[in-house]
Amino acid sequence: MEATYYYVENGYTAHGDKIPDIPIIHLAVEVGRRRARGPAVVDTGFDEGVYPNIEVVELFRGIEPDKEVVLENPIHGSTWFEVYKAKTYLYGGGRFVEVGVVGVYVPKELELLTEEVLVDREFLNKLRVVLEPNKKLLRVRTVEA
Repeated sequence: MEATYYYVENGYTAHGDKIPDIPIIHLAVEVGRRRARGPAVVDTGFDEGVYPNIEVVELFRGIEPDKEVVLENPIHGSTWFEVYKAKTYLYGGGRFVEVGVVGVYVPKELELLTEEVLVDREFLNKLRVVLEPNKKLLRVRTVEA
């Protein structure tokens, strides 16, 4: 499966400088019979799988994490995360294409959550990703195992 997504404008800084546009995909995360979906920012700065927003975190209510880890946050220092495994999908045009199971890293301090979901290296390494910044396009293709 191949999909094309458009970059999203990210606005301006408080000083009036334009923030670079953001490459996004449309992600679905499935836990049991529950599923959350929406845009996710492509971010290779986080070394793990998916950094969720509160909607994704709600999928794990009442479920024990697979493990807990400490990761270094450049702003907040050492931060504890609960790690859950979840099925992930690309979606668009009414279709869901499975990408695979990845770790979802939920900070124990929920105030560290943002409105955005980030997909990171563990997730991206399951795809062939082509960024076309001049066209403001992101092309992804699932990789056959």
